[in-house]
Amino acid sequence: MKNESLFEALSARARSEPPPSVDVAGRVIAILNAEQNRVERMTEKPLLWLAAASSAFAVPAVIVAIMVYNASTGPLYEISQAIAWVVQ
Repeated sequence: MKNESLFEALSARARSEPPPSVDVAGRVIAILNAEQNRVERMTEKPLLWLAAASSAFAVPAVIVAIMVYNASTGPLYEISQAIAWVVQ
């Protein structure tokens, strides 16, 4: 019982004391932001290279697609003009 009463007295004394004023929030947030920025830069770099490569391949593909489209629609236009008299 003596240990319990001693423990209760110590806990009551600890509750009455004000907590020490230590402000570490600024330092912790700065460390977390620095770490997050470093990780984001590392993960974004391969994605940027992938986006650049995709764009480099997409431009010629679009040009070829436009050329093929124009080449394939030319004969269809001529056929439609040749049989336009049917529609009239």
